[in-house]
Amino acid sequence: MSQLNLFQGERPSSERRPPDLDFIRKHLGKALRTAQAAERMPWPPSVAQGWRDRFPKLAADLPAEEAAVLIEAFRRELDRLGSVAA
Repeated sequence: MSQLNLFQGERPSSERRPPDLDFIRKHLGKALRTAQAAERMPWPPSVAQGWRDRFPKLAADLPAEEAAVLIEAFRRELDRLGSVAA
């Protein structure tokens, strides 16, 4: 049985897997449908801000046109829900 050297200079590089586009679509679609179905903001302010920041980053892995449509729809829903809360 061999043991790894604790003081090894470099770690073996691992290949970054390509993003799972189906998972991203499913995840973003669920968030968008939640916002579309809501009459008021469905998340507490910190979670809503997290979605506002994270949604475009996740969508960036999708084809550009698809990402743009999803991001715009999500922003429109958050703006609508924000105006309802005001």
